Amino acid sequence: MSDRRRRRAAGGSRRAAGPPVPVPVEGPDEMQTKSLLRRRALYVIGGAILFAIVYSLLSWLKYRAYMDARFDLGNMVQAVYNTAHGRFLEITSGDAQPRQMSRLGSHVDPVLALFALPWLVWPSPVMLLVGQAVVVATGAWPSFRLGVRITRDPDASALLAGAYLLYPALGFLVLNEFHPVALATPLLLWAFLWLEEGRWTRAAVVLVLAAACKETVPLVIALMGAYFAVRKRSLWPLLVTSAGAAWFVVAVWVVIPHYSGDQSAFIARYGEYGSGAGEVVKTALSRPDQTIADLLSASNLRYWLRLLWPLGFTPLLSPLTLLITLPELVLNALSTTVYQRRIEFHYTALEIPFLFAAAVLGVTRLWRRLGGASRKTAGLMRGERVRRSTLALAVLLCALAGNYFLGPLPFSLPGAAYRGGHYARTAHAAALDEAVALIPDGARVSANNNAGAQLAARRVAYVFPFYADAEWVIVDQKRPFVFDKEDAAQHSLALGRLVMDPRFVSVYAKDGVLLFKRVGVDDGAGASGAASPDAAARRSFTRPS
Repeated sequence: MSDRRRRRAAGGSRRAAGPPVPVPVEGPDEMQTKSLLRRRALYVIGGAILFAIVYSLLSWLKYRAYMDARFDLGNMVQAVYNTAHGRFLEITSGDAQPRQMSRLGSHVDPVLALFALPWLVWPSPVMLLVGQAVVVATGAWPSFRLGVRITRDPDASALLAGAYLLYPALGFLVLNEFHPVALATPLLLWAFLWLEEGRWTRAAVVLVLAAACKETVPLVIALMGAYFAVRKRSLWPLLVTSAGAAWFVVAVWVVIPHYSGDQSAFIARYGEYGSGAGEVVKTALSRPDQTIADLLSASNLRYWLRLLWPLGFTPLLSPLTLLITLPELVLNALSTTVYQRRIEFHYTALEIPFLFAAAVLGVTRLWRRLGGASRKTAGLMRGERVRRSTLALAVLLCALAGNYFLGPLPFSLPGAAYRGGHYARTAHAAALDEAVALIPDGARVSANNNAGAQLAARRVAYVFPFYADAEWVIVDQKRPFVFDKEDAAQHSLALGRLVMDPRFVSVYAKDGVLLFKRVGVDDGAGASGAASPDAAARRSFTRPS
C-alpha cells in the first residue's frame, strides 16, 4: 500500500472514531499573564481618565450654554450649598406654594451631603458635574476586574471595560445634569465584583453608599442578594436582600412622609394604579392584564431595545443577572412620565451595572457555546471557532455604533440627542450671564427653570412664576417655562403681572432676557404675584430628581 493510501486509511479510521478531541493550546506563563494584565489595566485606566475629561468638558459646555436647569441640577446645588452652610439638605420646593424643606422629602439621597466639603473648596455647580463624571468613570475598573474574573482573558476584559465607557446610556447618564443616583452605577458594579469574589465587608461598604443614592436603590440591592444566594449556593447573601428590602420600606413609608408631610410626590406618576405606594403595588399585582399590557407598550419595547443593542444583545444570554434590573425596569415601564423610558435621562442608572455584568457573563457563555460545549475548561476552549477577545470587540463596536446612532458624543448622526451645536455658546447665553452677574449672592431670587441652576446656590431660590417674596426676578422669554414645563401662554400671563407689579422695576433687558429688582415694600398684594390662579400653574414640579 502506498503512503498516500495509508494516510487516507488512517484518516478514515479517525473520522469513524468520532469528532476530533480539542487539544489544549499552550498559553502564556504566569509572568507573561501578569505583564499582559498590567498593560491592559493601564489601557483601562487611560480610558477612564479620558472619559472623565471628555464628559467633564461636555458637562461644563452644557452648563455654560444653559442646557441644564433648576430641575434638576439646581435642586442638587441648593441642597449641597445649604448643607455646606449648616442647613442639612435644605431646599426651596419648586412649586406654586414654595416652602423650605428637606431634600429627603423628595428623594432619600443623603449621599448629596458628601459634596458639601468639596463645595467649600470649589463652590460651583461645575464641581458637581465634574465629580459625577469622575465617579462614573471609576466604574471602568470593576468592569475590567469582573471581566478578568469571568472571561479569564485580559484582552477581552479590557475591550469590555471599553464598551462600558462607550455605552451610550452611560454617557447620557453623565450629561443629564447631576443626579445622586448616577453615583450608584459604579458603586453597584464594585458591589457586584466584590460579592462575586466573596469580599463581603468591602461589598457591604459600597452597598451602604449606593443605598444612600436614592430610595429605589435598595430594591435592586435586595434582588442582587437573592441573585448571589443562587449563584453562590449560600444563604448569607440573603442578609443583603433583607437589609435592602427593609431600607426601601423605611425610606418610602417613613423617611419621605416624615420630611414632606405626605407620601412621595412621585407616586402621582403611577396614578392609574392607585393614589398611594401600597395601593400601586397591590393594583399592579392584582391586575396582571393591565400591568403586562403597560410593560409591553411600544415605548417600553423601544426603550429596552436601545438599552440592549449597544451591548450586542449579550445581556440576554445571562437572564438571571438581567433580572436584577427588574425593579427599576418596572418602575420606569409603568410610569406616566415618558422621560423614564428614554436612555437620554438618568433613569437608567440602576440598570446599567447589571446590564454590563450580564453582558460579561453573556460573552463568556456565548464563547463556550460556540466552542461546542458549555463546560469545557479554558485550556480546551482556547482557539476554538472564535476568541473571547473577538466577541468582546464586537460588543465594543456595538457600543461605539450606539454613540453614532443615538448619541451622546458630538460625532453622532443628525437627530441624535446631542450634537456639536448643542454645546456652542450663543449670544443668548451671554445675555443670561450678564443678567445673572447683576444678582447679588444670597439674595432671594426667582428664576426661569433654565436659569435656575446658575442661581440655586443660596438659601432661598424660587422658580418663576412664583416671585412674591423674591428680591430679584430673572425671566427668559425664549424659554417660557412655568415651573418645569414650557407653557408660552401661562408664561406670558405671569410676565404681564410682573411687568405691571409696582414693587418691581426692570433693570436689564436684552435678547429676551429680562431682570427685575424689587424696589417697593410688600403691601399684602404680594400673593397675587405668586403664580397664575390657573390650575395648570399650580402643579407641583413633575420631573425633579
